[in-house]
Amino acid sequence: KDSRGARDVTGARPPPPGAMKVVRDSKFRHVFGEASKARWEDLRLSSKATESSGIQGNSKFFAFAWDSGGGGALAVLPMSKTGRMARDMPLVTGHTGGILDFEFNPFDENMIMTASEDTTMKLWQIPDAGLKGHLKEPLLALEGHSKKISFCKFNPCANGILASASLDMTLRIWNIAEQDQVCSIELPEQVTHLKWNYNGKLLAATCKDKKLRIVDPRASKIAAAVKIHEGVKPSKVEWLGSGSMTDEQYKLVTTGFTSDAQRQIGVWDMRMFTDAEETPEPLNMLMLDQGTGCLYPFFDPGAQLLFVAGKGDANCRYFEADSGEPYLHFISDYRTTVPQKGFDFLPKRCVDTGKHEIIRGLKLEATAVSAVSFRVPRKSDAFQEDLYPEAPSGEPSMAADEWVGGAECRPPAVSDMRAMTSGSGPARSTRASSIAVASVKDLKASLAEAQAKIDALEKENALLKAELAELKK
Repeated sequence: KDSRGARDVTGARPPPPGAMKVVRDSKFRHVFGEASKARWEDLRLSSKATESSGIQGNSKFFAFAWDSGGGGALAVLPMSKTGRMARDMPLVTGHTGGILDFEFNPFDENMIMTASEDTTMKLWQIPDAGLKGHLKEPLLALEGHSKKISFCKFNPCANGILASASLDMTLRIWNIAEQDQVCSIELPEQVTHLKWNYNGKLLAATCKDKKLRIVDPRASKIAAAVKIHEGVKPSKVEWLGSGSMTDEQYKLVTTGFTSDAQRQIGVWDMRMFTDAEETPEPLNMLMLDQGTGCLYPFFDPGAQLLFVAGKGDANCRYFEADSGEPYLHFISDYRTTVPQKGFDFLPKRCVDTGKHEIIRGLKLEATAVSAVSFRVPRKSDAFQEDLYPEAPSGEPSMAADEWVGGAECRPPAVSDMRAMTSGSGPARSTRASSIAVASVKDLKASLAEAQAKIDALEKENALLKAELAELKK
């Protein structure tokens, strides 16, 4: 252990005596990762360094920043079309600066938000069959930040609520349907990662000053600020807990570095954070390796599994979360020989329950993307109820106006996994509660129509005035 109780764990060998237990009784003890043979190839990734995971997907599409000579471009590819991609493939090309973050609407798989160096965020509508030509006109543009926008994150429960963080040292909340800012919160440092908690009430932000900040956006305040890792490289954050484990929703995981650049995973309980400028003791601090890339954590609430993948690494570690010490149990890692430029996971409803798949990831490489299936080996082909508790359905649990008005936050709407899938093959895609948004194109057309009516009325008015003047003579 180090001075903060850190324990050593790697994916290549068991931890030393006295460290956390690796082999334990668990249904996820033998989880393994396997890449699909069908891949997306001949891709041209943007070389711009960002703090986002680099890739995002759902059951219909996946997206990543594309290499472009001018402004920012985003590739949005259908999941169903694998193989070699055309060099002149259609792109989202409406930004004048590089795209630093992007995220699909959790309640409409055809909508994606982009955040750019040009200080704007734009919402795009992707056709069901994918792009047929370059998409330049967004549904809407959100303006207000004065510098580059590094993060845009949809609320997981409230329909049409979005959080953004910018180099102008503000964190802002937006109501997309109103195309308006709800609030702006000043931060003392730049944000290096941003995540909503399970029920969409709080935001966790890791910052450049090595601190984790818990933000209550509806109260427009920073609820806590604590130092988490000693290293100067960026830290990342993820919330734990689930709908059935509400007490665990106070816990978070952070990834970062020691002062000598060793990578760490910290487990924290926000109830131990105080207003004082003290450094709280973590519930656990795991030491990993001397890697150089930032580690991106992703938590599956249903399986209570934490996946950790780093840019530049060729593996993805996974742990099982526990309510008692040591809080994280290392299981294994998915290992390849090709380094990743990014790694992210699809919504739970995308898994193939017939193959006992518990989560599906997307591995972004230098010129290709691979789908990675994480499965539990079982002999039976029947639906395994113990592996598939209820999961988010893709429907919002509350409206934007409710959330803005201060209503009690409700956890994500969930459905039975058997109902969301036929029992074999991936769950069907959802296009649930789409945000009622008038596109820029529609607004321009409406404005032109209104202007034409005004011109006609003014012309008619002028004629009537002329006739009236004649009658008075």
